[in-house]
Amino acid sequence: MATNLRTPSFASSSSTSTDTDDEGVRGTCEDASMCKRFAVSIGSWHDPHIQHFARLSKERKAPEINRGYFARVQGVSELIKAFVRKTECHCQIPNLGTEMGSIFWR
Repeated sequence: MATNLRTPSFASSSSTSTDTDDEGVRGTCEDASMCKRFAVSIGSWHDPHIQHFARLSKERKAPEINRGYFARVQGVSELIKAFVRKTECHCQIPNLGTEMGSIFWR
């Protein structure tokens, strides 16, 4: 089956199989955001903005999940701070991730 290379799948406003293909990506995004919010709620780090992106899950997350998010959030934050210092704030940092993060406001 040939794919039409001239018309991107997102060009159509009608519901297509691409919508269902995106459900996995959207689900992963929502799960990651909920995990971050849970980690913030138990004091792993401070993020006053995450509440606007994710609902708080009543389900406890495994400690390994919380530690993993903590390590990633801290690591990315340190890299961004170092980059901003090195460029003396004359920079732009695009967010290429799929998560609904709040790093833009920090």
